[in-house]
Amino acid sequence: MIEESSSEPSPPRRLGREFFDRPTARVARDLLGSRLTVRRRGRSATVRLVETEAYVRNDPANHAYRGPTRRNRSMFGPPGTLYVFRIHQVVCANLVTRPGEAVLLRAGEPLGAGLPSASGPGRLCRCLGLTISDDGRDTTRGTAVVLEKGPERAVRPLIGPRVGIRKAVERPLRFALRGSLGVSRPRLREPGR
Repeated sequence: MIEESSSEPSPPRRLGREFFDRPTARVARDLLGSRLTVRRRGRSATVRLVETEAYVRNDPANHAYRGPTRRNRSMFGPPGTLYVFRIHQVVCANLVTRPGEAVLLRAGEPLGAGLPSASGPGRLCRCLGLTISDDGRDTTRGTAVVLEKGPERAVRPLIGPRVGIRKAVERPLRFALRGSLGVSRPRLREPGR
């Protein structure tokens, strides 16, 4: 008997702790194209992640650079923990990889009608309804915040310097999905352009 192969994409697979427990820059690249869903009070919002930034050990722009504090304690949680913080009244979200390291979720493309722009870390959180109360949430368990690998094949991302920081700006730790209009400004450019 011959088994038929399907051209249908495989269903999304939830990202587990082992996905996040790897070098931070690798996780930042591999998150591109993933789907992030937040469910709250009967509402559900999903984006496809199109831009991330890595914050690594010995990085003066990293909130955990000087060690654990009350504000950054979630950055020392298990891989896959949300670290949510407020800056200038804007809420931003990160995903912890290894202790004191995390990936900033910079931008997404909303999947579904009626969702606002998710281009930029603050807009992404507003679009999904993420708040400070989500700080410390484990994304590898439960149903409130779920990350799934998208069905599309990985493509080589655009890579460049991070934005919106003052220290270690030159480090090429910003990653963006090629061709996405959801990437925040200033947009990364193809090499040689």
